[in-house]
Amino acid sequence: MKLKKLLGRMACIVALAATCTACGDDNDAVNWNEGAAVELPRERIFILNQGNWNSNDATLTFYDPQATGTVDKVVGDIYLAQNGKKLGDTGQAMIAYRDDLYIVVSGSKYIARLNGAGVEQCRYAFTAEQGDPRYLAAEDGKIYVSLWSGVVMRLDAETLQPEATVAVGSNPETLVIEDDKLYCVNCSYYTTVGNTVSVIDLATFKVAQTLTIFENPQRIVECNDRLFVQGYGSTDYLNYTYPVAMLTPTVSSGAAYQEIGQATHMAAYGNTLYLAYSYTDWTTYVTTNTFWSYNTATGKRSDVSFLKNAPEELSSASIYMLEVNPENGDIYVGIAYYSTSGKGDVYRFSSDGTFIESFETGGQGPVDMVFLD
Repeated sequence: MKLKKLLGRMACIVALAATCTACGDDNDAVNWNEGAAVELPRERIFILNQGNWNSNDATLTFYDPQATGTVDKVVGDIYLAQNGKKLGDTGQAMIAYRDDLYIVVSGSKYIARLNGAGVEQCRYAFTAEQGDPRYLAAEDGKIYVSLWSGVVMRLDAETLQPEATVAVGSNPETLVIEDDKLYCVNCSYYTTVGNTVSVIDLATFKVAQTLTIFENPQRIVECNDRLFVQGYGSTDYLNYTYPVAMLTPTVSSGAAYQEIGQATHMAAYGNTLYLAYSYTDWTTYVTTNTFWSYNTATGKRSDVSFLKNAPEELSSASIYMLEVNPENGDIYVGIAYYSTSGKGDVYRFSSDGTFIESFETGGQGPVDMVFLD
């Protein structure tokens, strides 16, 4: 990587990042380092660190998996380096789409589009009435964002201008697109009870079905054309059961789902659903982690850990993220430390579960990753 020490150019970058009136409309020929103060290699991994709530310390980390030394392997706050300003309060979710990054910063209530170097192109700020933005999905030039006001919003992927909203259940969370349908889980929050999955027809942008699921679902992923939902199973943290279920949408309202185990995090690669169960005994504050997998082709569960030689600290650390590189199957486990001074760590394993390395992200609570190549 090469840091350009041109103050005039940095001023231009900051001005560009602060502007949202128009976004570029040509993604066909990608200039991977356009507008960048820090030049990045072709293969790029970005990690979103949530930060401490209400502290304006969300960060975006760059990680180079090909770097052989420690120098320039990690840039702890690439967003700050590229844009000359902080990301904001509470980094929530991130996706890659058409060689760009889309980031939701829920506490600061905005979504931003960054180019492949992490230089902000434009953003859209949500109002208090629209609620906190939560999670993202993308298809056919559109970005979909769940909002805690109880709606999913559709925006143009280039300009981030809103086009339409559709009302779903209470407190919509993660989104996934499968067979021209957008699936959105609706969670519980304080006095509201959420136990549904809203199925939105993308052609009409209307709710086609409302499927019943266990109480307080949080995440939904697609694996080998099957849908899996993970959540808390309760609104009382002392009685969380952390169910994971395979969802089978039916032709009418309601849902058929089969619980396959317990987990707090899940990630999909090929036919395999990887699951991590990070359980904390709140009477002793001791955390115990287990790793298991589910073969979607055979319908078989394996309780043998998919991590062969995991460092000892992973047996009791607070797992905050589980991701798989879709290009090569490398597995990443993110760890959070619940203190204002603690920084997150990420552990990298090869596709066969062999430990490769760990590194500090430079930010608190690594919560999401994207892979560009």
